[in-house]
Amino acid sequence: MIEHQQLEGIEVSTYNVAKKGNWCSGDAFFLIRTEGYFLCAMADGLGSGEEANEASDAAISFIRSNHHLDVETLMSECNDLMWQKRGAVLTIIKLDMDTQEIIYCNVGNIGCIFYKPSGKLYRPVPSRGYLSGRKQNFRLQKLPFEKGMSFILHSDGLDFDPYYHSLFTRMGSPKFILQQLLDMMEISDDDTTIMVGKIAS
Repeated sequence: MIEHQQLEGIEVSTYNVAKKGNWCSGDAFFLIRTEGYFLCAMADGLGSGEEANEASDAAISFIRSNHHLDVETLMSECNDLMWQKRGAVLTIIKLDMDTQEIIYCNVGNIGCIFYKPSGKLYRPVPSRGYLSGRKQNFRLQKLPFEKGMSFILHSDGLDFDPYYHSLFTRMGSPKFILQQLLDMMEISDDDTTIMVGKIAS
């Protein structure tokens, strides 16, 4: 499934497909633009199939209903929800309009890269592990955002080739970048979710 959204100064294109042979995806995502912030989240349930879907959906459903909470609290609450479930990896990005900064928090192997208009990129350092219900400490990373900045968030169904960086340095629209990625990427034997976003210049 491919979807394109214009969210008041932020354009986002997403792609989500289940592993071949499965009726549901173990990946889930959510994004919202409010007056004060833009927030997006991506979860990948461990493994694939229904149990993976249940885990990722539990996390994303909570975030959808409680996106007003601070990022660290969202991560902690989603972790608690994983008790006696399969478990999931999760990344949350919040663009705070008041502080003019991007807040990033992650556990697990969801890829994330930010591209500045200058062509420089910033790759946040992910935290190892996964949400399991066991007590964890979550690390927030912050960076200033710039108009014209782009980003990609993706589950491990996308094997990110370094050549893909060139798509972002050309500063095309998320719709164009996503289509180029889909044309170039190898078919994955896994659930795959890709989110490409751009802050209006």
